[in-house]
Amino acid sequence: MNRTRRRFLQLSGTGLVGLLAGCSNDGTGDTTEHTSSPPTSSGTTEPADTTETTTERTSALHTKYDSRKRFASPGTSFETFGDPSRWRSLEGEMTPDSKTRNTGSRSLRLVGRDGQHVIIERRLSGTMDFTDRDVSAMIRTTTPSKIGFYVYLVDTDGNKAALELRDISYRPPDIGWFRTCPGVFEADEKLDLRNIDRLLLQVTNGTTDDVKAWVDDVRFHPKPDKGYVILSWDDGKRSYYENAAPPHDEYGFPAVLTHPPHLAGLKRDAFMSLEELKERESKGDEVVAHGSVQDPFARISSSKLDGILETHKRWLIDHEFSGADFIVYPGNNFDETALDVVSNYHYMGGMNQSGNVNTTGVHGFDPLVLPRTIGNDLEISKRVVDNVAKYRNCGILNFHDFESSNTMSISDYRKLLSHIDGTAGVEVITFSDLWGMRTNTAP
Repeated sequence: MNRTRRRFLQLSGTGLVGLLAGCSNDGTGDTTEHTSSPPTSSGTTEPADTTETTTERTSALHTKYDSRKRFASPGTSFETFGDPSRWRSLEGEMTPDSKTRNTGSRSLRLVGRDGQHVIIERRLSGTMDFTDRDVSAMIRTTTPSKIGFYVYLVDTDGNKAALELRDISYRPPDIGWFRTCPGVFEADEKLDLRNIDRLLLQVTNGTTDDVKAWVDDVRFHPKPDKGYVILSWDDGKRSYYENAAPPHDEYGFPAVLTHPPHLAGLKRDAFMSLEELKERESKGDEVVAHGSVQDPFARISSSKLDGILETHKRWLIDHEFSGADFIVYPGNNFDETALDVVSNYHYMGGMNQSGNVNTTGVHGFDPLVLPRTIGNDLEISKRVVDNVAKYRNCGILNFHDFESSNTMSISDYRKLLSHIDGTAGVEVITFSDLWGMRTNTAP
């Protein structure tokens, strides 16, 4: 197990051709320190400072650019559906759509009736080697709470790999396009990634209703030289500090922590103090934003969300936490307006969450719509580790509190850390490390 951290994470020999295609810098940072009052570590409110000062910070209050725009078109283009005749429908309806499109002249509109899936197929001209290649696509759906999106790679003998974004959290009716770069969920034992001759796209239907989605701008991305795991702990609970932090230190594994919510009526002894969070950061953990546990992002106004994000990021900056540019959404709940507001404060976050293996390619994901896997089941979590090691993807495992049903037991968590330590070809990293790979910059 390689525990080297805070270094540039090298790519495989496939290189970075086209990784930053379409990038441009579209703004400057705001380093002005505003005067409204951030919460303190005790949950109280500090008096407002009547003077406005400008200081140099590790993170500016506002982002220097919209990361979703700047890194919207990573990798190399494969399909923009200019010639939809190259695709055929195996199940459901497939219709070229020149009105709803993301790139080029048209997208493909996919509809599944009465609970049916939609599956479309393109045969490649010859074969392609996907040993060192991930796939991403832009997707838009008016029924996001009901579907998942899968990419299948099929070799010349019919063996296949399923790359899956299992559950989409984008909340209607305020929906928009986002990029997904799904990691491998499972693959046939005899699959030969060197000889792929068919590509299938599938929209799964989890209900008996109709589903509707659009797909566009399929792109390819180089794989990194290994797989990566992020151990993400929400809410800043003391449960992590007392029970998970000691074995993390034993193995040398960092964690990504969110700072405690500062809401009236919460029992402060259930959460880590400011001093304990600083201690954890000194041990290699990264503290990022989480917003409010009482306010799902898609259910509040943009002005209220702006205030929440400003307050929480300022708190992180004022206390000199290095992870202030990253965020985890409460309840995995977001819509197009929320993403627009979040992009003003954070470069990377999300996420679409699943109770089963839900991983991502390293170089092709939407910066603000990351996927993660609920860490309540040891065997599923171990599969995440094994899959990302074998297919060189990234898996974000999410935990809250050892007393909660969405988090495995303390003994199982220790078994998980031991499994990670014993798995070759996987490294535990932070959000900063992942962002460094996504942008091709050293964290």
